[in-house]
Amino acid sequence: MLGPRSRLAVRRGSRRWSVITAGLALSCVLQTESAQAQRAVDAQVGSWQVPGPNPTLYSAGFGRRFWGPLGFSLRGLAVVDRNSSARSLYGLGPEISLFRGARVLVPYVVGGVGLGVQPTSSPEFSALWYAGLGVEWNPLSWLGLALEGSYLAEDSGFRGFWDLPEDARQGWVGSVRVAFRWGGPSSEAIESTYEPGELLDDAAGATLTGQVVQTALGAMGEPYRWGGTSTDQGFDCSGLVWYAYMTHGVSVPRVSRDQARAGRGVPANIATLEPGDILLFANGGADVTHVGLYVGNARFIHATNSGGVRVGVLDGSGDGNDRWWSERWVGARRILE
Repeated sequence: MLGPRSRLAVRRGSRRWSVITAGLALSCVLQTESAQAQRAVDAQVGSWQVPGPNPTLYSAGFGRRFWGPLGFSLRGLAVVDRNSSARSLYGLGPEISLFRGARVLVPYVVGGVGLGVQPTSSPEFSALWYAGLGVEWNPLSWLGLALEGSYLAEDSGFRGFWDLPEDARQGWVGSVRVAFRWGGPSSEAIESTYEPGELLDDAAGATLTGQVVQTALGAMGEPYRWGGTSTDQGFDCSGLVWYAYMTHGVSVPRVSRDQARAGRGVPANIATLEPGDILLFANGGADVTHVGLYVGNARFIHATNSGGVRVGVLDGSGDGNDRWWSERWVGARRILE
């Protein structure tokens, strides 16, 4: 049983965590630069491996792609100890993830903290710290299924995960997650961002490369689908480029690593680009991991797993997602002279 000073410290700590949680939640909801970022709801259930009967962990959250591969969600948490209701916890907290929802099958990293309360006659507050790894399978653009292992610690004195008392409950949680995603920029939203003719002028549109670009622009708003090459099934990044060129009888390789060697090399300089150039992106190292199609006026069209087929900006003036890609632009290939 906590003494008066300890109870006062816990109440002060709980207020601090409430302010931190509310602030992070508002930053997620109110950010304007990426208002069209992909959103998701997900549910999780798992077993917490601690001494004695293992409590069951339930959580559900609402989140969005925050910046590049970084995701943020606000989660409701419940640790249910069926043999001792006095040790059950219910709370709320922020969660940060990396690479969730990125591809069809991809590992991800997750971590977060929650403010929990034990619903007894004298409620007591605790912080729940956790971090872990998972593997997510995304069979559809809107559906994700994941297996996750995370380490969870109960911090009843708000001392921090680095200074837990010896009797703190802590251990591994094996869990499953189901996520449902929606959003990203629709074709109507993207088109309303630009004035008519801003993306591609009439003179450029009359050329073969201009027609290739117009075909790609006609796919704006289509969903991301790994391996997709048509408006019936959606597109992945190289599938969109392949579709745009093959529609007009121009043969290009199907996958990004081969497209990175097609045609003639062009430096990563906006001044040297022409509409129809295939843009190359590398997420660390020399291997190309993403491609897009240059449109003109420092803009390019590409298929992203966070927003489907959309227009991005190369000069750093776009939202966080655009800046993430522009920082990883490494070159271009010119197919038609």
